[in-house]
Amino acid sequence: MFKATHNNLSLFFGLSVYMLLAPSISMATTKLYQQSKGIFYAQSYHDLWSELREFNQRQREREKELARLERIRQAKESAINSIPELESKKDYLALGQAWRTLEEWDKSLDAANKAIAAYPNVVGGYTLRASLRKRLNDISGTLADYDRAIEIEPNFHGYYEIRGVLKKSFDRNGAIQDFRMAMKIVRVDNRYNLIRDSELKNLAKELQSLGATE
Repeated sequence: MFKATHNNLSLFFGLSVYMLLAPSISMATTKLYQQSKGIFYAQSYHDLWSELREFNQRQREREKELARLERIRQAKESAINSIPELESKKDYLALGQAWRTLEEWDKSLDAANKAIAAYPNVVGGYTLRASLRKRLNDISGTLADYDRAIEIEPNFHGYYEIRGVLKKSFDRNGAIQDFRMAMKIVRVDNRYNLIRDSELKNLAKELQSLGATE
């Protein structure tokens, strides 16, 4: 009898506590659910936004690549159309550049050699041939062409910079001298006002990679 009464009291007490706490439990559960729902929506929005951003980035890269390919196509078409006239005029420098655009390396090198033979004091023939020799991994020939370019046009910083890059792997001191000379020209020549800061920064990085200072 006592046991039954005790059970009834326990049941009664439990129901009373539940009735008292039920609203709070319900509110807490609802709040927790709403919070989790909000987190879910926020996460979903974040994921959607990230996917959209990545998609737009891929689209921009694709558009840039298509534009680049279109420029190449137009350049090659222009080169093909210009070659007969350039050959008849014996404009070897422009002819060499046209053949290079078409990736006809041997024909471009032949035209560059003819341009240098015809105009030995024009720097363009040497820089064209240097770019072709570099492609052929003829480093000594490339350096020789930039040496000559510097003799003809000693106040252009770009020739020193390119020659310095070529020397980095085998002539550290020579590379340092070239980078410093390029910096000196950029600092004092007003032609380089628009690119001065960025060019000096690039040259400083080159020197730093060699463990040297300005």
